[in-house]
Amino acid sequence: MTALVELLTITNAAIAVAFAVVALVASYRALLTSRTPQGATAWILLILLLPLFGSVLYLVFGHADYKRFERERRKSDEEMFDMASDDQVAESPSRLDSFARIARLPVTNGNDMSLLIDGKATYDAVLEAIRTAESKLFVQFYTIADDDIGKELRDALIEKARAGVSVWLLHDEMPFVGLPRYFKKQLTDAGVRIARPKGPKRLLGPLQFNYRNHRKLVVIDNKLAFTGGLNVSKTYLGRNPSIGPWRDTFAAFRGPVVAQLALHFSSDWMWACGEDLSDIASGVPARAGDFRAVALAPSPAEEIAAGNLYFIALAHTAQKRLWISTPYFVPDRDVLTALRFAALRGVDVKILVPGRADHYITYFAAMAYFDDLRSAGGEIWTYDPAFIHQKVALVDDDVTSIGSINLDIRSGLLNFELTVLLEGESAASAVEDMLNTDFGNATRVDVDLSDRSVIIGMLARVARLFAPVL
Repeated sequence: MTALVELLTITNAAIAVAFAVVALVASYRALLTSRTPQGATAWILLILLLPLFGSVLYLVFGHADYKRFERERRKSDEEMFDMASDDQVAESPSRLDSFARIARLPVTNGNDMSLLIDGKATYDAVLEAIRTAESKLFVQFYTIADDDIGKELRDALIEKARAGVSVWLLHDEMPFVGLPRYFKKQLTDAGVRIARPKGPKRLLGPLQFNYRNHRKLVVIDNKLAFTGGLNVSKTYLGRNPSIGPWRDTFAAFRGPVVAQLALHFSSDWMWACGEDLSDIASGVPARAGDFRAVALAPSPAEEIAAGNLYFIALAHTAQKRLWISTPYFVPDRDVLTALRFAALRGVDVKILVPGRADHYITYFAAMAYFDDLRSAGGEIWTYDPAFIHQKVALVDDDVTSIGSINLDIRSGLLNFELTVLLEGESAASAVEDMLNTDFGNATRVDVDLSDRSVIIGMLARVARLFAPVL
């Protein structure tokens, strides 16, 4: 009996030492690879407090060969960006110059934009444009569902591929829960080339939760492009009973900025499967309007945290007004500081967020940031009729942004994102009219977190602790 007790004691001690070693190694890796000090601190505390559970979570969500990924992806992107054309570049100075420096692309002149409000208008316009394609189609979505909306896109791509149009499709699906094999086989059998963006190499292979490609983009014949907030599923038509009505925005673009959007697709495709589309994506469309524009595509492989700098540039560019619509409000500290300083300068800072949740941690975490902005004179508004998913910004009376970037740490540091910035009063006027309608269906937050219920206050403060890894 004594021998058995001693054996159990030794075994338990060995297990405890093994857990401690794993926890220390995981903590050290978190210290080396986390994108922010806050993120490293959050992971290390979780790992040390719950060694086994925290280490497993870190291996799934946190650990990866980020440094190698960043170095190799950055080199790949730079090779593609060197091919950007200087044709039809706008004369400086432009209100978009700071964004162009972040994007590492020039501000272009002679562009046009049409707003597409909500899912039906978006899908109708995108599918109609796909059916008019004559030579090439670039299509990229974060998620595509195997439902009637996804099948309609699939059938449109198959029809064009069989008609001789070259079709490339990028889709960042999760392993085991993505599109079924038959769905993708029907596309490839018709000649559609499909690729999935690659993330950093990790112990669990393709189980990649960070460094996801969140971009939404359709480019037709290098002449017409679409981008915005929608993915491809019935959810974006408000037909998901677990979420309900849905509010979102896409936009159609013509002019030289389409070449920049095609360049971003080419860069993603090159990294995904090694095929160089630079010749296919080359050529600058003719002038189509009077707007200046630049396509900014933040990447977690960059050294400058372009996603965060994008929001900081919005705040610094604004002189009178900065309206932002975002489904998630979990800002990095530097971004929050820039927004607060803009409000203190007298800028009309309004943030429009959902009044209902699709992800509860980010929903409650946002509440913990509301007071920070409100105390500086900014306003938070919650949209009531539907879940609002659009990623739109309006600066003063002449600068707008429409794309996929959320005002959260994940978009700023961990995702590949895309937005088009426009300089032009008529484009800004169209976005202003749209946002005025949205604010008319929203409620201003006038309650401090301390005045909310004890449960809400607790959930918000606990959720904020996870902000660095959200």
